[in-house]
Amino acid sequence: MLRRNGKPRSCEPCRISKIRCDHTTPTCEKCRTRGITEQCFYHPNPMTKPPGVPRKKPEPRRRVIHRGHSETRNHGTPNTLILTSVFEDRNHHPVLSLSPTALRNEPNSVHSSHAVSSWPTPPESATRTTQGTADSARSFYLGSTSYASVFAEEQPLPDSMHEQPPEKISATPSVASKLAGTRHCRMGIGAAVISKLQPFSFLARSVEMYFVTNKAPALIGPLVTSALPHVRKDLEQLATMVDDPYLAYAEITRNSARPLKVPSNMSASEFHTLFTGPNLRWEILGLVMIVAASNAQFTHPDDALFTLDDGTRINKEEFIEDMIHASNDCISLCQVHGAVNDIMVWLLYNNMLVVSNFYGDNYHGVWRRMGETISALYAEGIHCEENDEPLFLRESRRRIYAASYRSDKSLATFFGRPPMMNWRYSDRELPLDLDDGIVISSDPEIVNDALAKLDADGWDTEGRIRPTSWIRMRTRMSIVKERFLELSLAGQKIGDVASEIQAVHSEHRQCWESLPTHLRYDLYNEEDVWTNLGPRITLRMIGAYLEYLHMDFQIQRLLRRQTQTALPALLEISMKLLSTVLVFNKRRNQEYNVQRHFATLVLFYCLPSAGVLALELRRCTRQNVPLPSTVSRADIIRNLSVLISCIEWSILPGDGNHKLCTELNKMLALVLDEVLNYQPPANDIQGDGEEGALAGLGPEFFDIPMIDGMEPIPMESEALLDWLDNANWSNTYLF
Repeated sequence: MLRRNGKPRSCEPCRISKIRCDHTTPTCEKCRTRGITEQCFYHPNPMTKPPGVPRKKPEPRRRVIHRGHSETRNHGTPNTLILTSVFEDRNHHPVLSLSPTALRNEPNSVHSSHAVSSWPTPPESATRTTQGTADSARSFYLGSTSYASVFAEEQPLPDSMHEQPPEKISATPSVASKLAGTRHCRMGIGAAVISKLQPFSFLARSVEMYFVTNKAPALIGPLVTSALPHVRKDLEQLATMVDDPYLAYAEITRNSARPLKVPSNMSASEFHTLFTGPNLRWEILGLVMIVAASNAQFTHPDDALFTLDDGTRINKEEFIEDMIHASNDCISLCQVHGAVNDIMVWLLYNNMLVVSNFYGDNYHGVWRRMGETISALYAEGIHCEENDEPLFLRESRRRIYAASYRSDKSLATFFGRPPMMNWRYSDRELPLDLDDGIVISSDPEIVNDALAKLDADGWDTEGRIRPTSWIRMRTRMSIVKERFLELSLAGQKIGDVASEIQAVHSEHRQCWESLPTHLRYDLYNEEDVWTNLGPRITLRMIGAYLEYLHMDFQIQRLLRRQTQTALPALLEISMKLLSTVLVFNKRRNQEYNVQRHFATLVLFYCLPSAGVLALELRRCTRQNVPLPSTVSRADIIRNLSVLISCIEWSILPGDGNHKLCTELNKMLALVLDEVLNYQPPANDIQGDGEEGALAGLGPEFFDIPMIDGMEPIPMESEALLDWLDNANWSNTYLF
């Protein structure tokens, strides 16, 4: 940087890096605000060569003035003169760099020079991005336990099985998506996030409602709700800084970049001081938004929650999408600055849940977010239990670890992919079967009295059902599921697969039978459980029972690959899964919160078993052979018919799994129609070719393309599974 007389002048140290520029390398942030637009390397004297090697002189720069277009951009701001600096890279290709004037003309960019200099600069490696030109239509692997594999057991799945369309451009896209790859984090991200937190009263009500209605949250409610009044004060203070709020945004970012350490003697009532007030962090703001969105997903659109104090109505779907994008911005900002802490893990996990409910469980973004959650969890060391953790923190970490572990096994089974978490690498215990109020209590007498009522395994001995009870229950089953996944996804590496499967089966049954009786749905009378425990508790109980049955179903599928003698047991467990799910058909008048869970239960646990029943019924019908004695032909047809009808009315259009469930349901309907319309040949000849066996159906039935983008059903049975393999399983509800 030169003065007009050509003599160099010294640069003041940058506020953040506290360094001076040597003017032979791209400059620091302070210089950039004075007109130098190159990126800062942090180090005043970077030595990229061994000592003694002369430094290469910098390439000369030329200032070039480009006249902008005459049309206006966002908000009607015209593009006037734009200054750029022209450099040459190693290959002597010109490289252009926008000046601060051009940056200020960008939407949501900084409008004050001193604010820019106060924004923390992330490490260079964290913000370096490459522009790819990969095809947006990508294929995704689905393994042997996946939701689709039952329709294609005889042949491997083709690469085109799970192609997904490009991610859609949202009406309220993420600010970070437009600013990705910049060296200096722009202030527009902070401003956009803060703007989404208004009105905060609505968000606070939604968060509090979440912990009232949710019977198995992965979070300890009081640790979040106790911070809401303090977050409200922080936002009110930010609202008063209308002239220049960017210094405050920079301070929030600096807080997020610092480690969050919890003292061993800290009480739960003081926990909020680590991330509110002068220590306000982006993580807690993102968490408030995503928890509010999670509650909105399970609240009826006409609920009074969505009516503001001034009578304005909030559009539910738009609100959820706004919260997803705003929390994504918080996550991106925190990840750029290396934020790893408990609040960050909470944010990532709950963001994954909301994304799965909004865009569908088969959306690849759910799998990616699960991986990010596990990475942050391991980086924070939550898998390792420490002796000096206060009770509320220890139980909070146990709960989030257990919930993440169970979700990882569920997604691994759903996609047929290897799980990302392994129980053997952790000494983190299961959460104790305690109420949230006990966990956060600072009274040793109350805590010790509650601990005395637990058995040796940590279960409550008085038969009470708590939110953590379901996490404990399903995590214990997931430990066995991990062993099953090792056999199912890599069985060829094991010598005696059949004996290993039987061992896992026995362990699975033993695990279920060892659970407290007051949590087992199979030990209740159907009417009593709905009446005495209520629909929300019953929903959790049925979900845990379905997970147990589905594990048994997958084990029998694996056994059937070893021997056909496992077919009767497979059909029996499939029928039990189907009949258990159909309990919801008798309870149509349930509240919205309960009905909203039906799509996930059907997709994860019911449709695969229904597919097995439908295809086996079709095979026996065509070959004119009886079904195994463990199931009845009439019962299969009746229950499949009820399921098809039930899915049509019970899965709401706003559910992210609606599209996938609808497509699978149509396939079940096609197979069932083929069975019901089947007529044996007039001469009653068996095995006279497939064309003779299907003659009674008529050609017009197979010419109906029931699903958009699918070919008509083929006449030959050998080609039917190929047709199912290439069905359009894609979920169109994407980003």
